[in-house]
Amino acid sequence: SEVWFAVSWILDQFPKWLPTQRETYLDRLSLRYEKPGEPSQLAHVDVYVSTVDPLKEPPIVTANTILSILAVDYPVDKVSCYLSDDGAAMLTFEALSETSEFARKWVPFCKKFLIEPRAPEMYFAQKIDYLKDKVQATFVKERRAMKREYEEFKVRVNALVAKAMKVPEDGWTMQDGTPWPGNNRSDHPGMIQVFLGHSGGLDTDGNELPRLVYVSREKRPGFNHHKKAGAMNALVRVSAVLTNAPYMLNLDCDH
Repeated sequence: SEVWFAVSWILDQFPKWLPTQRETYLDRLSLRYEKPGEPSQLAHVDVYVSTVDPLKEPPIVTANTILSILAVDYPVDKVSCYLSDDGAAMLTFEALSETSEFARKWVPFCKKFLIEPRAPEMYFAQKIDYLKDKVQATFVKERRAMKREYEEFKVRVNALVAKAMKVPEDGWTMQDGTPWPGNNRSDHPGMIQVFLGHSGGLDTDGNELPRLVYVSREKRPGFNHHKKAGAMNALVRVSAVLTNAPYMLNLDCDH
């Protein structure tokens, strides 16, 4: 056994002497799968974002993650974003509604001016010369307007968080006067809401946006929900019905 251990150790060293380094060239990927005059051959992708407690995982952080996904440099009809709310919180639902509205302005702004990074909080916090390589005369004016829009968006989300601190005795109520189904986070039906995608809300330039879906799986007393594993299983099942992409990317809400 010691001889075999020595041999296996020696064999294990060979790759370390000549390591393989791989580099990704996004422009070449685009040239291969996105030829002029032809439909894009890029594969569909379903992106999963998971959250549980919006008071521990700030909604504005989750919103930035989702906004960066929606603004990704990828065909809009081939990328979908699913948010798993495993706490069935009305705060998360309302914050996602606000996020979908802001995305209608943020996504075209990112694509028009090739903004990087595409999470607004990170972008506006950068201490760099944001005019570098920008040649469009309207950029400064539109950037200033977008920053104001983002600050107003943050205020609206913060107001939702402040409201969520005081839970009504009878539980939360939706705009139509019916009780929020997730008032009991451990005993509630499943909830699915499609906010964006397939003409469910165009951006401010009139273009289609990636699909954005809210998912809160059903929970009942006496049934083990398996925490995040169960939430992921629910996302896979929902996305299989709606989009069924061959590739899936799982992110935390603070990526």
